[in-house]
Amino acid sequence: MGCATGTIKYSLFLFNALWAILGILVLIFGGLSWGGMPDEYAIGILVLGGIILIISMFGCCGAVRESSRMLWTYVTLLLVLLGLIVAFIVLSPSDVFKKYALKTVEDHWQQEQTKPGAMDIIQTTYSCCGRNSAQDYLEIPYYNKTVPSSCCKDNNCVNPLNLYVSGCLVKVEEAFADEATTSRYLEWGLLGFDVVILLLAIILAIHYQNRRRRYNY
Repeated sequence: MGCATGTIKYSLFLFNALWAILGILVLIFGGLSWGGMPDEYAIGILVLGGIILIISMFGCCGAVRESSRMLWTYVTLLLVLLGLIVAFIVLSPSDVFKKYALKTVEDHWQQEQTKPGAMDIIQTTYSCCGRNSAQDYLEIPYYNKTVPSSCCKDNNCVNPLNLYVSGCLVKVEEAFADEATTSRYLEWGLLGFDVVILLLAIILAIHYQNRRRRYNY
């Protein structure tokens, strides 16, 4: 085995090891994000992680066993994955998580009108109070001109300085301000990684296939 071929082989194996780790991280992210995004996106992320993990196994086995057939199967799977990533980039809105988080705030605020406490988790997480501000609670008779303890730092509203003055819509908007840019960087990074592995796999598959033909002759 030539030096160049060996370098490509072990580079492909290393990239696939990283690919497998990435697949596991994507699965973990999809699992932890369940409920924090639309169900179809969470399912899509879990499927993507599973596909990446399965594909990486084909790549590792093909490189180690020097099997052109397994590598061509691997190349085909990478092309399918490449198409899925491109489709996701083109079709999915870049601010999907922010829109979902804002919708969650709106939904919970509507529940707060009849089910006091519905906003507690959101207010504690984002250090906010009410839909637009703490004044929103003045319109809810249940609280009798007061605010829930989740509207204050450490759930202590005895000290007026502990009150969160910003509404939850504003705080969520701020929290997801850089989400669109970050998600696009991640998507294009994933696409670039796929292309690099794809090129290495094609080169190695062609080499093994040509070598097998020479042996047969």
